[in-house]
Amino acid sequence: MLETLRIVNLGAVDALDLDLEPGLTVLTGETGVGKTLLIEALHLVLGGNDRGVPVRVPSEPSRVEAVFSTVEGDELVLARERTSNGRLRALVDGGLSSAQVLSERAEPLCELHGQHEHQVLRAPGSARALLDRAFEIDDAEVRERRAQRRALEATRARLGGSEAERARRLELLQHEADEIDGVAPDGVDEVERLQAEAAAVSSILESKDALHGAARALDGDGDEASAAGLLVAALALVPRTLAAPRAQLTGLLEQARALSGELRHELEALEEDPERLDALNARIARLQALVRKHGAVLADVLARREALDAELVQLRADEARSKDLDDELARLARTLADAESAIRAERERAAVELGAAVTRRLPLLALPHARFEVLVEGDAGEQVQFLFAGTGAFEPAPLADTASGGELSRVMLALTLATRGDAGCVVFDEVDAGVGGKTARSLAACLAELAADRQVIVVTHLATVAAIAAHHLVVARAAGADGPAEVAVVRDSARVEEIARMLAGDPTDPVAIAHAEALLTEASAAG
Repeated sequence: MLETLRIVNLGAVDALDLDLEPGLTVLTGETGVGKTLLIEALHLVLGGNDRGVPVRVPSEPSRVEAVFSTVEGDELVLARERTSNGRLRALVDGGLSSAQVLSERAEPLCELHGQHEHQVLRAPGSARALLDRAFEIDDAEVRERRAQRRALEATRARLGGSEAERARRLELLQHEADEIDGVAPDGVDEVERLQAEAAAVSSILESKDALHGAARALDGDGDEASAAGLLVAALALVPRTLAAPRAQLTGLLEQARALSGELRHELEALEEDPERLDALNARIARLQALVRKHGAVLADVLARREALDAELVQLRADEARSKDLDDELARLARTLADAESAIRAERERAAVELGAAVTRRLPLLALPHARFEVLVEGDAGEQVQFLFAGTGAFEPAPLADTASGGELSRVMLALTLATRGDAGCVVFDEVDAGVGGKTARSLAACLAELAADRQVIVVTHLATVAAIAAHHLVVARAAGADGPAEVAVVRDSARVEEIARMLAGDPTDPVAIAHAEALLTEASAAG
């Protein structure tokens, strides 16, 4: 419950320290004295947005602080401060916090039902939570199955996309592997080994050409330009009488022919294989083409081939796993559909019951022709929305969009009574708008019923409601219309005078005083 509400420098309040009690508490006072300011202060401290409520002293900061007692017996202090430069900050147990965290901490403690101020309608999924809590609907199986489905779908997504995409990827990788296997590199140094062999084969061919040329230059088989041919020509020109020169020329000729013979013998000993050189060069070209495609050296090609093997193995395993996952998802879809159908049926039955229960209470709250319905949509009925029509002339529409402030508060009172929410403190503003006579008594009875097991705070203009309360607070201005607002607890004669004022506008009117005393006596007897 709400133990204490402190307000500093907000609206008409200079400083207010309000201690609150269990049961039904009413706040009354003349129009314009600041009763609604208390609702605005609660709106802020429960995590609501800043609606620009002015401060009494603009140069000073303002603060709202609420002290709650929890069902566990602990104390929780929530606060909102607006600095002198207009910034708003939240505090939980004295520490800085976000407005969202503050709102989450406050939500189970206090429900505020004022002019378009309803947490149960504002928070996503709260209408469903209220319906499930009121009718003890447990959708744990649906949530578990959906979580399993998300996990399986995420696992399948990590396997490389769709079946067609994996098939295309498998084909591409296998083609790349086949391309490398088609060349089949023999170790990381095969290119260097082949290049060395090619150089050797090429060297043999070059050596044969050189030896053949040298042999022809020495003795060109009748070639007059060869050494032997020139020596023969020279020998023919030297007279026979010059025996010594002729002997020397003859010796040189024999040496040239002998050397040419040796060179030809060496040439015959060399094995020429031009086809081998072509084969070597072709092999080197294929290997170098692989290197250009897969890296900088042949080691990169071999590393890529190993990586392809690993990826192909994984992809084939993923394909098999994907088929298993598809089977699992198909089985899960059937069990999930059954669970969703069962929960939706429960929520639809509960929606009918809740709609009827709230609608039955509306005539007692000055809404004789109103209709309240609960719309359930979604596979598991997870989309729950409250619908309302104030008269029979209109079809029910979203409650928060169609009901006036007074209608909204009264519908929320009926809804709270029908569902018995867990909040230890429930606050109503404008719940009595447009209500009087016999309906006022019904409204008072509903509030008293709600306050039997929780704290209920009501800002009211109805004497009938004020009389039935266990605690009565009066808001007034301390020094005329421009003075600060103050709150006082009224009892006994002071309470009689306040109720008389509410009845007749004059706290000293004898008839009003007698009526007020009768209301209090009646309320006391009923309690």
